Amino acid sequence: MRRLESGLLFSLLLISSIFIPAFADDEKDVNEHVLVTATRLEDAGVAKSDVPAHVTVIDREAIEKSGARNLQDLISQEAGVVLIDQVGNDVQKSLDLRGFAGDEGLAVFVDGARINDPRNNVAALEQIPLNAIERVEITRGPSAALAGGGSEAGVVRVITRRGTSPSAAIAASGGTWNTWRVDGSYGDHYGKFDLFVSGAYDTTDGFRPNSGGDQKRFDANGGFDLGGGRRLGLLLTSSSLDYGNPGALTLAEFHADPTQNTFNLLDNSNVDQRQASMTFQGPVGAGFSVATTLGFRNDKAKTLTTGRAAPTFGGFFLDADADTWSLVAQASREFKSGDGSHLLAFGLEGLDGSSDDTGFSTPPADPGTYDPNAPSSSNTAKTRNAAIFAQDSWTITSRWNVMAGVRGDSSRVSYDETIAGPASGQTTFDQISPRAGVTFHPSVAVDLYASYADAFLPPTAEQLYAFPGFGSNPDLKPEDARAFELGTRSRGRIGSLEAALFWTTTKDEIIFDPTPTATDPFGRNVNAGETARRGVEVSGRGTIGRGVSAFANATYTDSSFTSGPNDGNEVPLVPKWRLAAGVDAALPRGFGLRADALYVGSQVLDNDPENAQQRLPDYTVVNVRLSWERSLGTKRGRVQVFASALNLLDETYATRGIYALDFSTFVNEVFVTPAPGRRYLAGIGWRL
Repeated sequence: MRRLESGLLFSLLLISSIFIPAFADDEKDVNEHVLVTATRLEDAGVAKSDVPAHVTVIDREAIEKSGARNLQDLISQEAGVVLIDQVGNDVQKSLDLRGFAGDEGLAVFVDGARINDPRNNVAALEQIPLNAIERVEITRGPSAALAGGGSEAGVVRVITRRGTSPSAAIAASGGTWNTWRVDGSYGDHYGKFDLFVSGAYDTTDGFRPNSGGDQKRFDANGGFDLGGGRRLGLLLTSSSLDYGNPGALTLAEFHADPTQNTFNLLDNSNVDQRQASMTFQGPVGAGFSVATTLGFRNDKAKTLTTGRAAPTFGGFFLDADADTWSLVAQASREFKSGDGSHLLAFGLEGLDGSSDDTGFSTPPADPGTYDPNAPSSSNTAKTRNAAIFAQDSWTITSRWNVMAGVRGDSSRVSYDETIAGPASGQTTFDQISPRAGVTFHPSVAVDLYASYADAFLPPTAEQLYAFPGFGSNPDLKPEDARAFELGTRSRGRIGSLEAALFWTTTKDEIIFDPTPTATDPFGRNVNAGETARRGVEVSGRGTIGRGVSAFANATYTDSSFTSGPNDGNEVPLVPKWRLAAGVDAALPRGFGLRADALYVGSQVLDNDPENAQQRLPDYTVVNVRLSWERSLGTKRGRVQVFASALNLLDETYATRGIYALDFSTFVNEVFVTPAPGRRYLAGIGWRL
C-alpha cells in the first residue's frame, strides 16, 4: 500500500511537470540556465538541468526576501528539510534531510571547506551570517562519491559573497523577548584586489528561562586576481555564541506550561569558532583547470550540563578545544570527442581533526561550580581521513547526459582517555563509494533523470569508546547506504516544478537502544540492521499574478526498519508528511507582503525504535512579513522597513521528542523540546 501510494503520487507529478512548459511563449521563457557545483569544488560549473539529482539553489535575492535570521531558518521550508532543536534555545538547531536526523547524514561546505565537526559530524550552521552568503545549494541524496562520509542524506554548499562591485548594507531590528540584532556588510574591488566583509550581533532574553543569549559573527572574503581567469582567495569566519540550554520537558510539564524551565536553569553553551580557508581557482595549462581549498578550523566550547541529575549526581562542565586541518585539490578538463564531450574532474582530499576535552564533575550542592584543578576526565579524540575521487560528466548529445564518479576513503577514529580510563581505542574504516546517473531532455523545458549512489557514515569516537557503561560500543560498524532516485524538472512561463522519487536503504544504521542490560545499565549504541527510506519530494515555484510569486513543496517519507528486532517499525524522528507554501506580493507604493506556512507531521520519538511510546504530535507554523522599500537615488541606495509576526497562530509544539531516563525519578519518560510561541519583529535597513 505504501509503495502504491508513492507510485501514484509520483506519476501524477510527472504528468503535471511535462504539461507545464505548454504555457511558455518561446524558448527564452523556459531555457533556465542555472550553474551548480556538481564536482567536489566549485570550478567548472555544470548546468542544473544536467545533474541527476534533486538540487535546490537559493540565490542572494531569495535570501533577502526571506526575512530569515539564520541559515537553518532560510532552508527550513525547502523540500525534505526538517529542523530539530535538541538544546531548546531555537538557535543551535540541527537539520534532518530525507529522514536522516540530527546531522548524521549531511555534509556542509563553506567555499569548499567542510565545517562538520570531525568528532560527531555536527554542522553548526548558525555560525554563518546570512549577509555573507551569495547562494546556497542543497543536493539531496547520498553524495559520498563527492563529499565522503557523513553525506547519506545529501550536501549543503554555501558560497560566500565577493567584492566584485561596490556594495554596502546596514540594518537593525528588535522584537519580542527583548530580541535585538544589528548587522552590516561592505564590498568593493581595488584594482586586482576584491574584498567583502560582513558581521552580525544578535541578543535575546529567550522564550523560556535560560534560553537567551547573544552571538557575534564576522566574515571577511578577500581575493587577488592573478590574471588569465585565476584567483587566489582567503576566507576568514568567526562566531562567538553564548546561549542557555533550557533542554526538554516531560509531557506533563509541557502540557501544563511549555515556557517553563525548572531543571535546566544553569545549563549553557559558550562556543567560539574560527575558520580560515585559502583557495585557488583557474586554468593551469594544457586545457586543465585547478581548484584547491586549504582550511583550518578551531572550535572552543565550554558547556555546563546539570538538569534533572543535579540533585543526585551534580552536574558536568566540559571544556573542549578542537583543531581541524583539511585540504582538497581538484583538477578538471573538458574533452571533445566524436560522441560528444566529457568534463573530467579528479582529485584528492585529506582531513586531520583532533579534539581535546577536559571534564569536571560539579557537586550536587552547587552544580554550577567546579574545581579547575580536579578534572574528572581528560581525553583526546582524533579523526583522520584520506580520499581520492574522480568523476566524468559525459554529454552525449543535447538530449542525453551521463554522470559517473567514484571515491575511495580511508578513515581512522581514535580515542584516548587519560584520567577516567580505560576508555581508549582505535579503528580504521575503508570505503569505496560509486555514483552514476543519466539525464534525458525530451524538450528544452523538461529534464528526466535516474541515479544510483552509495554513502557511508563511520561511528564517532563517542559512539565507539567515550562512555563505557553509558552507551559506547567499540564493535560498531559504519553505516552503509545505497540509494536510487528518479526525478523530473520542468520550466514554463508561469514557473517551474521539480519532483523526485527516492529509495535509500541503509545497512548497520547506528541507533541508541535505551534497554538496560547487565553490562550497559543505561543502554547502548547498536547497529540496527537495515532501514529503508522511501519517499516523494515535490517543489514548485513561479508567478501567479502581476507582482505576485509563490512557492509550494511537499515531502512524503516512509522510513522503516527492514530487518532485526524492530523489523517493520518506523525510524524515529522522521515525519511522513511535510508541507510548505508561501507567497510574495509586491503591493503599491513600495509595500510588500510575504506569508508562508509549514506543516510537519507526527514522528516516532527518538530512542523508541520499538514504536511503543506515543508519537511527537504534528504542528503547523504560519509567518507573515510586511515591508516597505524606497529608493533614495542611484548613488544613495535603498531604505527598507519591515514588521513580521512569526508563529502567527501561536502554535504550541515541539520539534523533538525523546524516550529517555528521568534522573529525578530513575524511570524512563517521554521528553519534548518546546519551540517558541508567537513573537514579533520590526526593523529598518539600508543597502547600496
